[in-house]
Amino acid sequence: MAKTTANKVAKAPAKKAAAKPAAEKKAAPKAAAAKKVAVEFVADCPLATTVSVAGSFNNWAVDKDMLKKDKKTGLWTAKISLAAGDYEYKFVCDGKNWDAGDNKIKHV
Repeated sequence: MAKTTANKVAKAPAKKAAAKPAAEKKAAPKAAAAKKVAVEFVADCPLATTVSVAGSFNNWAVDKDMLKKDKKTGLWTAKISLAAGDYEYKFVCDGKNWDAGDNKIKHV
């Protein structure tokens, strides 16, 4: 059996942990990136020379997400990657003619 001593040993004060340089610190794990889905927008604007989609997903920019005209059908289309959520949008023809009526809603 091991013997215990009755004498108490004084402990040295604990050392404070020194701050580690930024390069030595471990980076916090990144949150998983939101999964994006390709969403198709289709507009029927036969007389337009350009068509874009402006909405809550692109801060209502009229020149950011341009649609391309399908020569066979005459429809304008674009696929845009969006994270899950609800988005309001309108089509803009020739950079100035906005869709009439209420905003459309896309649920992704």
